[in-house]
Amino acid sequence: MSRWALLWLCLIAVPVAGQVVDATHWPSGTVDLTDEWRTHDGDDLAWAQAGFDDSGWKTAELDNLGAAQPGWRWYRLHVKLADHDTFLHLLVQGGDGTYELYVNGKKMEGPELRSWFGVSRPTERVIWVGKGYADLELALRTHAPSSYTAWHLPLFLNFEMGTPDAIGDAQAAAQNQRLYPALPSIAINLSVILAGFGSLALFLDQRMRKEYWWLGLYLLFLGTSNLIFNCSSDGMIPLAWNWLLGDLLIYVFTITQVEFTFSFVGRPLGRWWRVYELLLILGLIPAVMTQMGALSSSTYISIQALLIVPAALLLPVLLLVWYRRGNREAGWLVLPSLFPAAATATFDVGTVSIFTGWGKLDFLTNPIPIGPIPLQLADVGDFLFVLAIVVVMFFRFTRVSREQTRVAAELDAARTIQRRLVPARLPEVVGYALEAAYFPADEVGGDFYQVLDQGNGAQMVVVGDVSGKGLKAAMTGTLAMGALHTLVTEGLGPAAVLMRLNRQLVGTGDGGFITCVCVRIALDGALTVANAGHLPPYRNGEELTMDAGLPLGIAPDEKYEEHVFRLELGDQLTLLSDGVVEARDAQGGLFGFERTRAISAQTAGEIAAAALKFGQEDDITVLTVVRENRE
Repeated sequence: MSRWALLWLCLIAVPVAGQVVDATHWPSGTVDLTDEWRTHDGDDLAWAQAGFDDSGWKTAELDNLGAAQPGWRWYRLHVKLADHDTFLHLLVQGGDGTYELYVNGKKMEGPELRSWFGVSRPTERVIWVGKGYADLELALRTHAPSSYTAWHLPLFLNFEMGTPDAIGDAQAAAQNQRLYPALPSIAINLSVILAGFGSLALFLDQRMRKEYWWLGLYLLFLGTSNLIFNCSSDGMIPLAWNWLLGDLLIYVFTITQVEFTFSFVGRPLGRWWRVYELLLILGLIPAVMTQMGALSSSTYISIQALLIVPAALLLPVLLLVWYRRGNREAGWLVLPSLFPAAATATFDVGTVSIFTGWGKLDFLTNPIPIGPIPLQLADVGDFLFVLAIVVVMFFRFTRVSREQTRVAAELDAARTIQRRLVPARLPEVVGYALEAAYFPADEVGGDFYQVLDQGNGAQMVVVGDVSGKGLKAAMTGTLAMGALHTLVTEGLGPAAVLMRLNRQLVGTGDGGFITCVCVRIALDGALTVANAGHLPPYRNGEELTMDAGLPLGIAPDEKYEEHVFRLELGDQLTLLSDGVVEARDAQGGLFGFERTRAISAQTAGEIAAAALKFGQEDDITVLTVVRENRE
């Protein structure tokens, strides 16, 4: 309602002397009946009767009554006709749902009084009177609810009588005049809504891009709000639709515009902007108060304009500041962000000028002629915004798609490399049964394990985890695997292997690190263990106590200690990655060390399955070594 000064058709009523209208001779197919009516406040059905004496009533012109006033009011007119057989029709352009018509005391079918929810702006209605009349006593019973009077609309625009053909032509002309300007606005807002669905479709394709979500909602709410207004202001739907939904969506689409702007530039929404969004939500209260008649429409329009102005003015300023600070994409959004909110705020200012009688800014509500097509300022703003944002989002979508393609290619390469870090089959080791379970997470991680022969029946079992994700982690793991294979063949012990590997990784200078536990298993069950920041192994369900040095790749001179243990016949050694301990359930609880220790004597597959069922967060790697009885 607050945007809609074009509907304001208030005119000053000028009293004239009442008299009978002489319609015995028509110069054309219709006769104008807007003058010489008598009017009286109140409601009494006796006033509809043909013989009622209305000589004491005031006189008025139906097309010069000014804005409709609340309450009941009657209008009467005596029309003198020639005695002929012409079928008479009346064309009434009045507020739909605000009047009833009585002809010679008989209520006519068609026009009716409706509640606040059912009234519409003045539209054209043809009423068949009949033929053979010499005189007509016309009586209009009117009542305008608050949902009508708040728009400052007149009760009537025109009232004429004529032959069926002439009245039909006049009705068609009036309808074209009313509906023709609405078609461009409807087309523009339907395109805005369609663009909103398109943005939501982009979000479904790229769910991490929240800006598509907020843009889609913004366009849907913006287009729907303006479409409802256009349809209600042109008499296609009741005026209450704009009060109940269209006008309230102004606050909603302003909130989504704020969310979209911050999401687009990747900035968190600050506290004061949250307060502003809360104020926009509270703006629904004066809207409801105006609908209930507790607040004047001019006051409400002023409140709405004040609430929308910050988004219209501050968002473009913020975008310009972010652009000057290096966010190039913020510059793309400066001009588009100005159009919709600024157009609505400008229209509100013009509406306030009209409703308050100031008049100096009335021109802000005038439609903009584009050739023969008149367009509302809000429609022009929406159209320019959609054009600009389509270009902006096209470049954004293209850039993001290229980035996603690059990342997908890196992930594929990383997965290929990672498969080399995990052997397809474990080797056969005399006197021992080995089992491994490996479940990568959605993203490519850096877990690895190897069982390498050192000769004389000794095996070097290594389990590790590379920091980070993706291609970089996989490449670091590949580097470590190459160096590890070389070092193991030199017959070095676990601590020496870790120290040499640590110096090589520090020398690469890529900033990554690796946690790793290295275990040398002899034929007689002797275990020699060195640990570089990894989870210690478990033996028969108990954690082996040992020093855990720094992860590999951090300090070049780090020393690693060796610890000696033993596996008796039937004993089980369990090595695992932190993906087991850090498994997380739906409530955010960790699987933890206690659960891990409790199941550490189970098979590798059972341990991994328990962590998976609890809730996988990272790669899960489990390797078990059981010393068998060779007899």
